Amino acid sequence: MWLLKRRNFWIIILCDVILLALSYASAFWIRYERLSPQVVNILLTTLPAVILIKVASFFFFDFYRGMWRYTSVNDLVNLIKGSLVGSLLLVGYLAMFRHFSGISRSVIVADCAFTIVAIGGVRLLVRLYYQRDPCFFDGFLFWKAGNRDSKKVLIAGTGLLAERLFREVTSQPTLKYHIIGFIDPLGLNSGMKIHGVPIVGSIREISPVLAQHNPEEIFIAAPELKAKQINELIDLCSGAGIRLKVIPSLTDRINGSVSDHLRDIKVEDLLEREPVKLDMELVAGELEGRRVLITGAGGSIGSELARQVLMFNPSDLILLDSAETPLYEIDMELGGTGSATRVIPCIGDIRTFKGLDRIFKKHKPEYIYHAAAYKHVPMMEHNPLDAINNNIIGTYKLASVAMRHKVQKFVMISTDKAVKPNSIMGATKRVAEMVVQALNGNGTRFVVVRFGNVLGSNGSVVPLFEKQIASGGPVTVTAQDVTRYFMTIPEAVMLVLQAGALGTGGELFILEMGAPVKILDLAKNMIRLAGLVPDRDIKIQFTGLRPGEKMHEELLVDGESIVDTAYNKIKICKNCNGVDEKDLFSSLEHFRLILKSSGDQQAAVEILKHLIPSFSGCTMTEERPDQEPVLTGPYAEVRFDERVM
Repeated sequence: MWLLKRRNFWIIILCDVILLALSYASAFWIRYERLSPQVVNILLTTLPAVILIKVASFFFFDFYRGMWRYTSVNDLVNLIKGSLVGSLLLVGYLAMFRHFSGISRSVIVADCAFTIVAIGGVRLLVRLYYQRDPCFFDGFLFWKAGNRDSKKVLIAGTGLLAERLFREVTSQPTLKYHIIGFIDPLGLNSGMKIHGVPIVGSIREISPVLAQHNPEEIFIAAPELKAKQINELIDLCSGAGIRLKVIPSLTDRINGSVSDHLRDIKVEDLLEREPVKLDMELVAGELEGRRVLITGAGGSIGSELARQVLMFNPSDLILLDSAETPLYEIDMELGGTGSATRVIPCIGDIRTFKGLDRIFKKHKPEYIYHAAAYKHVPMMEHNPLDAINNNIIGTYKLASVAMRHKVQKFVMISTDKAVKPNSIMGATKRVAEMVVQALNGNGTRFVVVRFGNVLGSNGSVVPLFEKQIASGGPVTVTAQDVTRYFMTIPEAVMLVLQAGALGTGGELFILEMGAPVKILDLAKNMIRLAGLVPDRDIKIQFTGLRPGEKMHEELLVDGESIVDTAYNKIKICKNCNGVDEKDLFSSLEHFRLILKSSGDQQAAVEILKHLIPSFSGCTMTEERPDQEPVLTGPYAEVRFDERVM
């Protein structure tokens, strides 16, 4: 009965009573050319019953719960139901009280129609007033689409999303946009109108449209548009000073209005990739209620792992990083989510046995995602011993402590640069892959996930290009034909979680990266997205490949092949377990001695070459010392001295 307490409700009822009375009287007036006293008497006698029956029928169909300013098709359906049922009840009433013989049947039909038109029409007018819908008001009543301060906008799309965006934009004068037309992606509806606004052409016909209408912005509201078509649109708008905005995927706009989620086009929108579908049940079954540790949690991949793992409600989320500030930032971010998961930040280094052992004893992690690594290729060319110490020795120590503490699963994140490595970074990541594969089968299930570059990660090419464009250029590209595989950070992490949940131990998963992207094309697109013209507004400068860089990356080592999984973006690398464990762990001991004593960089590089025959070697080396470290003891005695590591 809360409805009866609303002040506006009684105003609505009064309005409907008046409309019902007018509809009923109009039905009599239409049917009878002259309202005789007898007809007027029948009208007045039956009018109270008509009003009561129809109002009761509207109540029954929840018609009075809808707000006038948001009148919808559902409200119209309820109105029709209420009117039809009310008319049938009215017939029964008239027959029961012997009034039916004095009323024409056409009066009942006309009354039903007039009721729907009158009551529905008033509600529609109220909605049009609040939404200022130009299909009714523009140039007719007291509202006019657009003003001097409004930006002229074209909407690319003619579907439901585009129509909804149009209604939201035109209903919010504060947005100050004037929609001047629609662009049909396929050109099938050119010349038609949506809410009185014309469909001015297709994307391929955009040049004359731009010249005629001079839009300041284009809103892309067509989910069916592929990355290639968006690229074409950017090319066609290049140099015209037109800003493009896009409505992201449904998952990005699940809450709030469409217009609230309009954003500038990002470079990831231009990647020709299908959306990732995550098997939530599989991943939740793996992580829910578990104690999960993430290494490198302050980095771009590690922090996104932390965000996504948190959504699966682990009991504890242990964040491990040696860098204090990034760790503090992700801890503060996750702490403000209101999750029941206990977030535990730990300052620590994967290169120290004692520090790791202390953390594992205290927090007892059950699952590990190992994202900590040195990743910058040119930097590691200058510092090969540090790359070996962190990427290889650190991974071995972390994996060893994990086995000692009976961790259930260990997921290592690797890189396509580990394939036929041409750099110290790639070689150390390949040896780290070999280490965790060799350790599998000792109680802990070890899984490796290998993928390419991620857009927007710390030190990646995208943030560099953004800074260079913001400063006026030039944008530096290593070579004209250089290509790389790219993924977005959230996409890569989703696939890591999926692959990790699939793994039973010993697998090396490869994430399907799509087609390789030319870095030159990426640079040009980013310049265009800034509303500038490549080589006119921003120069592109070729610098040549840096030490350790390749022209093209690969995802498979010689002798490896791919096996499909149930998920089309995740493959299993076959024939990747051929690791000579004796040789591998003997080489690890060599690394330990070099790091502990001589610091012989060239000797360390030679060991990498021995382990990975396809590795060509480091370009930044120093002279070998006279004394070369010597291993002592048989393979069975090879072990790390935990007291000094």
